[in-house]
Amino acid sequence: MTGERPPVFHSEGDANLSPERRAWNARHIDAATRAILDEDERYFFRQSLSTPCLNVLEASSGSHLTDSQGRRILDFHGNSVHQVGYGHPKVVAAVKAAIDEL
Repeated sequence: MTGERPPVFHSEGDANLSPERRAWNARHIDAATRAILDEDERYFFRQSLSTPCLNVLEASSGSHLTDSQGRRILDFHGNSVHQVGYGHPKVVAAVKAAIDEL
């Protein structure tokens, strides 16, 4: 071990814009998903510690998310709980009832 540290790539908020993340995106995010993310980026309001969308979600169930490429992802972080309670039937029913009242 040489005692040298790898470079630190500073970017806005907690968005990881390192070369490794960019390479991962190039390998795993398809053109259709990239187009949606680029459109979202046009309107994203940047503020301290904000993170632009990193993927496109199509569905959620339990603690799993499904992205636009059909990959099923276990949400360890829990940050995507805003996806209507992971599609829990009671939450979905409550949202539908609220919409009917409007």
